[in-house]
Amino acid sequence: MNNREKKEIKKKFKEVGQKSRYSETELSMISTAFFENDELLMTIRKHFLQGEPTPQQEKFIKSLTPDITRLIHKCLLPEIDPDSPLHQTVDLWVSIDTVNKLPEDSVLDMKARKIVIDYLEQEFNRLQGGTSFAIIKLKDLVYKDTKESNQAFIELKARNTLLTHIDMHLEELRILAIANSKAEDTEKIKMMNSNK
Repeated sequence: MNNREKKEIKKKFKEVGQKSRYSETELSMISTAFFENDELLMTIRKHFLQGEPTPQQEKFIKSLTPDITRLIHKCLLPEIDPDSPLHQTVDLWVSIDTVNKLPEDSVLDMKARKIVIDYLEQEFNRLQGGTSFAIIKLKDLVYKDTKESNQAFIELKARNTLLTHIDMHLEELRILAIANSKAEDTEKIKMMNSNK
């Protein structure tokens, strides 16, 4: 995402003029944890892409507080919140097109999305010290001509959704951290923008 796109996103946030689905406390925590901390975001990304962490990255993962982990969960695997602002009631099922597709096509999308949700739940479990092994492996979701065609489609769609979803929402945390940084960080933001 380039600077122009980031400015457009920030502009849209301001134009909406409504509350965020994140509380002021959550926005402050996001800013504290992720402002100028791309290394932490990349470590989280590596975890969710099932990469092998370095010893330093393992320390980063172990240092995540329950509150920060909950915020990452809220971003990557949101759940319906009846108290959220209008038009911000989201989960990973809401974006599946069930209107413009035939039922059999929607079912394939739903099966792919189920894999996405199961995968993210598995990785959150591993992040929080649950099981250390992964049942759903990202590398196994690639196309293989030995797979039945519907299963191959479902798994590849799940894989591609995971790749874009993880990057997009970790970038969202980064943008929220910048947008909600403290006043004393204003000069740092100006410097970041002028260097790009």
